[in-house]
Amino acid sequence: MECGFVIAAVSDVHSPRFLSLLREALSSWNEGDPCVLILAGDIVNRGRAPMVEPVVAMVKRRFPGARLVAVFGNEEYEQSRPILKRLAPEVAWLDDEVLYIECEGATLGIVGTQGALERPTRWQARNMPWLYRVYRERPRKIAGLLREARGGADYVILASHYGLARATLAGEDPRIWPYLYSSLMEEVIKKEKPDVAIHGHAHKGTPRAVVGGVHVYNVALPLNKKVVPVRLCR
Repeated sequence: MECGFVIAAVSDVHSPRFLSLLREALSSWNEGDPCVLILAGDIVNRGRAPMVEPVVAMVKRRFPGARLVAVFGNEEYEQSRPILKRLAPEVAWLDDEVLYIECEGATLGIVGTQGALERPTRWQARNMPWLYRVYRERPRKIAGLLREARGGADYVILASHYGLARATLAGEDPRIWPYLYSSLMEEVIKKEKPDVAIHGHAHKGTPRAVVGGVHVYNVALPLNKKVVPVRLCR
């Protein structure tokens, strides 16, 4: 297997909660200048949209040439998302979408999504009962986007906030795994085989696993204490 280059990824900054940890993580990066940084959700804490600004400012200072791509997490509340887009227009916010980026002579196809859960949390079930349907239908949509990206890109990247593999949940209490990931999304990875898959959400999980030959990265900042280098290999 030949590994071409490295992109950067991090999630669960929960700004302002882990801003100091992000600052340390950025200062310790030593993998060269990535062409892309993926923010895999929960960038702000509890819908506090203005707190995206210090995150973006830090990242731009450290990686001035990187394209910033983000997905929404559960802490980016629905009502705050238009504000996030307005406050951070330099970020490509992906919500069940594919984005193509030219990077070091190759085309990256990034499929971005909040992801899915095995079942909604108690709060979600009580206040957002339609999520039962979303969590069943979204994996099919993401599978279609991955196939679309494969037709137009040299490398295909799946970026989700919610977990994508049981193996990257190890370390979390197994009783809460259904509220951390979706087995349907894991099956999508096995079938569609993106070149890499990235997620956050599991703060006490495992940093990396291989699912159906695909490297799956859990890039949660509280877990890794660093910005994660993601190696693109073919």
